[in-house]
Amino acid sequence: MRRTTAGLGCWLVQPVYLLVELLVAAGASAAYSLRDDTISALGMLTCAPGHAGSTVDVCSSGHVALDVAFVVFGLLRAAGAVLLRPRLGAGGWALAAVWLWVASALFAAAVGLVPVDQHPGWHGVVALPVFVLQPLAVLVTAEALRRSHAVSQGVAVSGLVLGGLMVTSAAAFGLRLGDPTWVGALERLALWPTYPWLAAVAWALLGARRSETVAKV
Repeated sequence: MRRTTAGLGCWLVQPVYLLVELLVAAGASAAYSLRDDTISALGMLTCAPGHAGSTVDVCSSGHVALDVAFVVFGLLRAAGAVLLRPRLGAGGWALAAVWLWVASALFAAAVGLVPVDQHPGWHGVVALPVFVLQPLAVLVTAEALRRSHAVSQGVAVSGLVLGGLMVTSAAAFGLRLGDPTWVGALERLALWPTYPWLAAVAWALLGARRSETVAKV
């Protein structure tokens, strides 16, 4: 019971990451664009172009908050997956989902330890796998939930739809990395759906657990 509660908490708080990112973006220099500039630019310690195709420097006064958020919310995603493993269903799909969440979350956490302006090489090494692993984690988790009926089919199918959107956006992001516009929007479409969807899954699992408890009484 405590294991499940802790896991649900780890996933329920994931949307808070979006709030942190948006607050940091709001505090960045006026040149920063959510549409055109990368998320990593908000974690830079110095003023530098917001993406590879830009020549305009952006400054992020909240870089520490975002880098810490990368680490904290990444570790929470990984912990949540491990703790909720029994609730995701039996079989290989659920196990694969856990491994994908752990791997993607650890790479995402590492992003906060190697800001792009300080360690560009290492930043690329740890950031790029996230764009493959995180969308796959959503897709595989959604399929595991669809097969296990642990949550409503609506929640599971929404994960398949969002996962498809994320994969497509991640591919488009990779193709436009050196372009001057829309890089930030594509990056966010590739990653942002993760956070509210995990919270929705956790909420659905919480409801299912409550129903089980009532049924036993």
